[in-house]
Amino acid sequence: MKKSTSVYSASDTSGTQNILTRLSSSVKKYKILFLIALISILLTLPSLFPLLTDRHSAREIKDSLRSDVDAPEDLPVTANVAIKDPYERISGYVKKGETLYNIFEKHNLSIKQLYGIVNASKKIFNLGAIKPGMTYKILTDAVSKDILEFKYAMDSSSHLFVKKEDKKYVAKKIKLENKSLPGLISGAIKTSLIEAIGTDREHLNVTFDLADILAWDIDFSTDLRKGDEFRIIVEELYRDNIFLGYGDILYARFVNNGKQYEAFGYALSGKREYFTSSGKSFRKALLRAPLKFRYISSSFTHKRKHPILKIYRPHLGVDYAAPKGTPVSAAGDGTVTWAAYKGQNGKLVVIKHLNGYKTYYGHLSRYAKGIKKGKKVKQGQIIGYVGSTGLSTGPHLDYRVKLNNKSINPLKMKLPSSTPVPKKHKEEFNRHVEDMRRLLAELSVR
Repeated sequence: MKKSTSVYSASDTSGTQNILTRLSSSVKKYKILFLIALISILLTLPSLFPLLTDRHSAREIKDSLRSDVDAPEDLPVTANVAIKDPYERISGYVKKGETLYNIFEKHNLSIKQLYGIVNASKKIFNLGAIKPGMTYKILTDAVSKDILEFKYAMDSSSHLFVKKEDKKYVAKKIKLENKSLPGLISGAIKTSLIEAIGTDREHLNVTFDLADILAWDIDFSTDLRKGDEFRIIVEELYRDNIFLGYGDILYARFVNNGKQYEAFGYALSGKREYFTSSGKSFRKALLRAPLKFRYISSSFTHKRKHPILKIYRPHLGVDYAAPKGTPVSAAGDGTVTWAAYKGQNGKLVVIKHLNGYKTYYGHLSRYAKGIKKGKKVKQGQIIGYVGSTGLSTGPHLDYRVKLNNKSINPLKMKLPSSTPVPKKHKEEFNRHVEDMRRLLAELSVR
């Protein structure tokens, strides 16, 4: 049996040495790389110290600002807490029959201080004679209710100002700030124009002014339709920043039964008139109806259905069924040629106008004061009151129009407008039209 043995030759020894030599050189190389990396890190660390120092300093500065700045001794430090207003402000306008005593009592103010204010004001204004509609403002201490200031509008240009100084009241007269801002009123007809615009006093005035502006084209007593739309730019009047009410209508757009009317207020010779966008006047020789919406509506609440009804009588005229006593207005400027009883017409008024027109108002209950033959009247002037005299089955107005002694339909007659915008003002008026349309767009998106 052959034995197995291990033999190391010279060649084997030489290979091993080569391997060891290569390993040794690799270790040396990695050591060098490690030392280079370590040196790089050590060189970088000092550059980081300023950043750390700066960040620390910023925190220290912030903390010092928070701790070193003391609040004033008389102002407590509050964080995220709203400071309550130390004053109470009271404002309003004097109501009909209201006295200053009533106002103080209503707001639970000192009557003793009221006497002090009244006495201080004696040489300037008698506070016992305050008037309805005038504004007042009162400033009090919110805790003690001590009255510090009192203001009252004496007239449209000045107010009484009373201030507490050294435990006594001192009064003086100050010029009052009045201003006017444009406002928008818009809506659609559901039951009536009054219901759509508003039933309070100020909105009623806007309603009647609108009806007067468009009275030559729309009979607001009978022509309105459900869904008719309106947009009105009107002056909002303020006195000492308290809303007083509405002023003049500056612009009006009304869509009646699908037809649009657009009226632009424009001042000529100091008086505001209303024109179409092309400059034609809305005013015409004769009104569309002799029963002015302003007079008709004044006797009825917004809850009642409008009482005016039209009964057409072809080629002769129109009968307006209305309550007895409803005011009847002259359709245009002219001269009364008849104001007496006339057979089936009962009490009748006839007015002669320019260009061959005559208007007839029959079945009146009575005549307005001063109405008689030869009397000159103005368009819109009250000439009589609805009745049922003559041949009549109930209170109504028999309204007729004749042109050159021939009867015409009052509702279909076409009349020329009054004086249009003069040529010398036309360029300025055109700019005004664009300005109003631009204002309408701005108010519509507010």
